[in-house]
Amino acid sequence: MTTVVENRSDHVHFEATVRSESGSSMFDEASATQNASIETLAPAPGRAEAAALELQRIGFTVRHIGTYSISGEASRTLWESTFGTRVERRTQTLNAGTAQPEGAAVTFLAHVPDAPFVVPDSLQPLIERAYPQFPPLFFESALPPRVAYHHLRVPDDVGVVLRASAVNERGITGRGVLVAMADTGFYKHPFYRAHGYNYNAMLAPDAIRVEHDEVGHGTAEAANIFASARDVDFVGVKMGANPTLAFKAAADLHPAVMTNSWGYHLPLLTTLPNFLRPLEAAVIEAVRMRGITVCFSAGNGHIAFPGMMPDVISAGGVYADQTQLGDDFPLEASDYASSFTSLIYPGRHVPDVCGLVGRLPRAVYIMLPVEPGDAIDTQLAGAFPNGDDTKPNDGWAVISGTSAASPQIAGVAALLKQVQPGLSPDLIKSLLKASARDVTTGKSATGEPAGDGVDGATGYGLVDAFGAYRLARSVTPRQLYTLPSPR
Repeated sequence: MTTVVENRSDHVHFEATVRSESGSSMFDEASATQNASIETLAPAPGRAEAAALELQRIGFTVRHIGTYSISGEASRTLWESTFGTRVERRTQTLNAGTAQPEGAAVTFLAHVPDAPFVVPDSLQPLIERAYPQFPPLFFESALPPRVAYHHLRVPDDVGVVLRASAVNERGITGRGVLVAMADTGFYKHPFYRAHGYNYNAMLAPDAIRVEHDEVGHGTAEAANIFASARDVDFVGVKMGANPTLAFKAAADLHPAVMTNSWGYHLPLLTTLPNFLRPLEAAVIEAVRMRGITVCFSAGNGHIAFPGMMPDVISAGGVYADQTQLGDDFPLEASDYASSFTSLIYPGRHVPDVCGLVGRLPRAVYIMLPVEPGDAIDTQLAGAFPNGDDTKPNDGWAVISGTSAASPQIAGVAALLKQVQPGLSPDLIKSLLKASARDVTTGKSATGEPAGDGVDGATGYGLVDAFGAYRLARSVTPRQLYTLPSPR
């Protein structure tokens, strides 16, 4: 059954790109965001503010003024009359497993294909283009219920397999490190209170009901961060209709690390769709200009953006079996998690490293907290393996996907930032790669096999918090190019 959790079909939620001072455009065929300095896209001082004022004068609601784009919304009638265009209602499911055609859904407004679009004279000197934003896919009591099949629990099981417990015992717990996450919402579940986590929620400018997570995705996946880094300062930004706006709002908090368990499926495309250019620019600004380590899920059988961007840490999936061999667990590539070579960013292979992800059919693997009776809690109830054997209103769900892998990796990155606050995003990625545990068996959801050393299915392998910690202690930011070569 598909449940419509939000109706966004009465307004257009958009990003309007501000004209650059240099004349460069993020829509050029040779993308300025990847092939040139991001600074060439910056507008003249005051131009973004002037554009926002003109949009407001026309009747648009402005939610955020960013460096490269303005986030806002407008009624359907105003949008169509201002730009001489037409929009139509569409419905999209939010769950991201390609084997899961049903789930929570939203309705939204998008341009009718091939409809005209003209920027009016009053906005021509100020903005280049404006695009409706599509909803993304989410790469999905204080005590959890008991179930009879092999699964992991947070924080202990996940922390042990990622080898974070050994780091925590040395006093490295993420204390003083701010981690931000944009997602469906962040319900104050008793799990977070019982563990004393510094777990906070805020609204993106276009979101409502900060106390609720109607889908359950954000509440669940945030727990993966604390499995490695129990003392981080966490802020979850509840996403409204515009995911780019939520990302920018999270970046404005100036966190050390951002984790994102969502994205867009872009199979066979060789160029990025124009409506995603503002998000691309926002990600690059966060990493290159603000020094934020940004993690994105690689997808669950998807060709995921922004997970394919070279600037981010792309999170794939590894499955750890329940049979312990000495002090270790048998590892294999998850057949639920994506791996692929991007056609949009030549030479970019996904993933970089992996977190813990379950197997097909639904990656039922990690017991995580959700708001009781939300979409995930309700729809996943049922018999294993297509369900999780929990009740539809108990506030717990057994899920994973690369939605779990990204926050797991973000938690490990937070440990490294506590060890060395000056570590750059590039250096953190290099440390995680150089220390990852090799995974030699299994195949990814897209059919690539794991093997000795760096492979298509898992990249450099499963993140190893203790290995990364030891390596981080031995280097300084100046020694980026003297790191041991990743195997």
